[in-house]
Amino acid sequence: MRKIFVVSILVLIVLTGCDVIAPSPTATPTSTPTYTPTATFTSTSTSTPTITPTPTSTPTSTNTPTPSDTPTPSDTPTPTETSTPTVTDTLEPATITSNGHVNCRYGPNMAYMIAWELHDGDLAMLDGRNYNKTWLYVKPHDTDWHCWVAASAVTPSIDVSLLAKVSTSLWVHPEVPSPKGVSASRNGNKVTITWYAAPPSVGLGYLIEASRCSGGYIVDAIYTTTNTATTLIDDSGCSRSGRGQVRVFNKLGYSSPVSIPWP
Repeated sequence: MRKIFVVSILVLIVLTGCDVIAPSPTATPTSTPTYTPTATFTSTSTSTPTITPTPTSTPTSTNTPTPSDTPTPSDTPTPTETSTPTVTDTLEPATITSNGHVNCRYGPNMAYMIAWELHDGDLAMLDGRNYNKTWLYVKPHDTDWHCWVAASAVTPSIDVSLLAKVSTSLWVHPEVPSPKGVSASRNGNKVTITWYAAPPSVGLGYLIEASRCSGGYIVDAIYTTTNTATTLIDDSGCSRSGRGQVRVFNKLGYSSPVSIPWP
């Protein structure tokens, strides 16, 4: 009986003490994990409607009309400036036409030897003139060098006064010996120049190129002779004295010059 009483006491305690023993369930706060609402708090992150990127309303790209500003290249009409080259008003080269048979000489004077011959109607490039426009410096169409023609014997394609004045030197042939013993003496206004004879050769002669006083002006005097002396008139009254040189020439060409010791 007592045993029954004890059991019933125990049963009663169990039934009525559930609330007291309940503290132990605090161990089962496994329900707290469900308190993961903190995780759901991240829902606020979902508010990351970082749709803010949408403000990249690339409509700014629509501002690409700026490229339309590139019409500035249309300013490239400047290239049309290159049209100016087309204005290549490349002037026709000046020429002369031979009026009949014309001798083209080594220098601008009849005293110089003939370097080339032009036939009637022949053309030559026109590249200069002498100081008084009586001789023209030309390059015959079938040569690679220049010579001189009398202006009166040809027809130029332009006004020769527009041409540059040209001064040339004679081409020297190394096999033609220079004159020896050149000297000069004066008798009043006469200057006599002498030299020794050069070795015999085909077409042998002597060329005298001098500047002398005449009427108060210095003038050029060009002579040829087969003798070994010549006399020039050299007046007084000029700003400077005369001068000159002598050359030997033959069929090969001209020698180097020898200066005249002007008296």
